[in-house]
Amino acid sequence: MNILAIDIGAGTQDIMVYDDKKGFDNAYKLVLPSPTRLFAEEIRKSKQDLVIFGDTMGGGPFTRAVLEHLRKYRVFMTERAARTLRDDLEIVKNYGIEIIPEDEVESMSEKAKLIRITDLNLGLLPFLSSFGVDISFDVIAIAVQDHGVAPPGVTDRENRFRLIKEKVGGGIESFAYLDGVPENLSRMHAIFESVKRWHKGHILLMDTGPAAVLGSLEDERVKEKKNVVCINVGNAHTIAMSLNEKRIAGVFEHHTKLLDKQKLAHYIKKLSDGTITFKEVFDDGGHGALAIEENQPEIISLTGPKRGKMKGLGIFSAPAGDMMMTGPVGLIKAVLNML
Repeated sequence: MNILAIDIGAGTQDIMVYDDKKGFDNAYKLVLPSPTRLFAEEIRKSKQDLVIFGDTMGGGPFTRAVLEHLRKYRVFMTERAARTLRDDLEIVKNYGIEIIPEDEVESMSEKAKLIRITDLNLGLLPFLSSFGVDISFDVIAIAVQDHGVAPPGVTDRENRFRLIKEKVGGGIESFAYLDGVPENLSRMHAIFESVKRWHKGHILLMDTGPAAVLGSLEDERVKEKKNVVCINVGNAHTIAMSLNEKRIAGVFEHHTKLLDKQKLAHYIKKLSDGTITFKEVFDDGGHGALAIEENQPEIISLTGPKRGKMKGLGIFSAPAGDMMMTGPVGLIKAVLNML
């Protein structure tokens, strides 16, 4: 089975090409800047009005760059592209964004710069092929973070954790969607529909945090343990899962910039004790927490690009010998477990 796995984060996109006949040790690997950062930089370099079209993708740096650009210039966006900023288009309009139909994009090219946005740059395929990599993939697996479309009166943070807590008590693969994605997961759904237009094989979408947790279980020091806590300290978000024989006993998710080593240690202890609450994490600016049982870990695993600031809280896991491949390894394990 030939698998292309791409973990798209806030800082980087981490890519692995995996052949099940060769295994992880012989997989091809790439670490590149994330799409949201690339498009943010393109916007910052632009000194004119913009027309932004394409797919719904990750916000973060891109969103901040668009809002900064509005201070001096006009910004037009199609509906799909505008949902990158917020799913509620009335909020987007209140930012000062002008929403236009898809069929008006080309006609505006003379008075504004056109920028097509997407989470998945198809230039990757000819690039890989130019190095002799077989790009006839059986499965394309992609991880992104998706807050979901929040119902009226519910914040993005609240809705994000609603999606997470539904999975507590099950396995990590419950965060993966094979050959179909719920429409309320707008970012994942946009990627799925885009890939489906040209790829005839299986497509798997998964949330980035759980993909990293699943990948960290492939570290040899973690693999054989029954009770573990796995933490992914990402550039933007930190997620920790308490796992009892690979079943989720508890979870919390927070913003990395709001955590230091002491605070994370406090939350890990409460997660392990089963006493952590949604309110304390949410009120602290995070997404929330839920623990359904105590689970004292035999080992605590840390991964993610910001794990260095938490040194000493646990081992640094590196599945397939590379910390930056934790997400892709998790995606590939999800594929192998589900097919």
